[in-house]
Amino acid sequence: RPRRSHEFVVLRLLPHDSPVHRLWAGTKLLIVLEIGIMLSFRPTWPALGVAAAIVAVGVVAARVPAGAVPRLPRWIWVLALADALLTLRSGAHPVVHVGSVDLSLGGLSDWALLVGLALVILAAALLVGWTTPLGDVAPALARLTAPLRALRLPVDEWVVAVGLAIRSLPLLIEEIRTLFAVSRLRRPATRERVRWRRRVGMAVRDVEGLLSTAVVVALRRARDLADAIEARGGLAVPTTTSAPPGATDAVVLVTVAAVIAAVLILL
Repeated sequence: RPRRSHEFVVLRLLPHDSPVHRLWAGTKLLIVLEIGIMLSFRPTWPALGVAAAIVAVGVVAARVPAGAVPRLPRWIWVLALADALLTLRSGAHPVVHVGSVDLSLGGLSDWALLVGLALVILAAALLVGWTTPLGDVAPALARLTAPLRALRLPVDEWVVAVGLAIRSLPLLIEEIRTLFAVSRLRRPATRERVRWRRRVGMAVRDVEGLLSTAVVVALRRARDLADAIEARGGLAVPTTTSAPPGATDAVVLVTVAAVIAAVLILL
């Protein structure tokens, strides 16, 4: 049976149309910001449930297929399980006694809450990437941060930097994926057993080589991008041809803001 590939795919726009796709990019960014503010002031299970419900409604409205969800490598789950086991020995109350071993259920609850917060924020960010063209993010940021120009802040430079970073992230991910493929091809195809110390040393050398190569590739890409920008006459504030925010955006934004305000006041 062929082994499934575990590729972490991000910032890939889903090609179909949905109500979430038709929302203005700035509206979705503001909703993610509101969710982050709510979880920062109320990092509790009820607030996490409300945030997860908001993201779930967005996922259903956007008709996100199951295949779009990135599959994390197995080693991430192994590290998460090891972290959970170590948290059981943290000593946070309540503590249960299993024989001569003390297990911290309070620490495990805090760990689960932290993981849940991270997953909800990640899901919200992925939802924006699934439903928003990359070219619409920087212009939306330019409109949202326009009032800051009155404070003489370098808003245009910030927006251009964010736009370039968003545009370059898929290229960097593709380069890293290529480097991993090359590393697997260069690895000797041997099945002989080696000592775990040697195996760890080989893994460390592989990671060190990949990191140095990734830095060199990123610098080369940055130089080529800088040359292209200079040849075109310098930087300019991004513009978009997408529709401006409308009544639907206002209704969605006010509804989410009201729900989050109720959580902050009542919970």
